[in-house]
Parts: sequence; C-alpha cells; structure tokens
Amino acid sequence: MTFLAFITALAAWASVLRPPESTGLRVLLMVVFLLLGALFTLAGGFAWWWDGGMRPTRASPWPMIWGLLALASQAGNLLRAVFEGEGGTEWPGRR
Repeated sequence: MTFLAFITALAAWASVLRPPESTGLRVLLMVVFLLLGALFTLAGGFAWWWDGGMRPTRASPWPMIWGLLALASQAGNLLRAVFEGEGGTEWPGRR
C-alpha cells in the first residue's frame, strides 16, 4: 500500500506542476486524486494506529503521509485555479 500511495502522491504533484490542457481531464484528475488521497490518508492513519498498538514493529505512517501530500497537491491545484480565474468569475477585490 505504501508504494501505491507514493506513486499516487507523485502523480498528483505531477498534475499540479504540469496540468493537462483539457479542462475535463483536469477535473477528472482532481476528483481521482482527491478520492485516492482521502482513502490513503484514512486507511494509512487507521493502519498506523492499529499497528502501533498491535504490532509496534510494523507501524508505519508513510501511507498517511503520502495521502496527505496528495490532498495538499489538489488544494494547491484548486488555489491556482481560483487565482488564475479559471472558474469564470473574478477574484473579489477592492473597487
């Protein structure tokens, strides 16, 4: 699970640094990475908590960390979209 979470976080950051041209693909990637990031964060956190109590030698926080990084990348993606005006409305400011 750790390797898959790592690859997901890497792909999520790649989609932020080099976004696709198509808006539909960009939205689809955002939804997929948000879902996978939330899944890895919750499952990794639960596995870390469970293994910390039951099998302390096998407890690893890495799936949760990679999930949080995937979620952070999509938050950055959303902020960039808002500040660049991709939603069709202007950012509120003083007049």
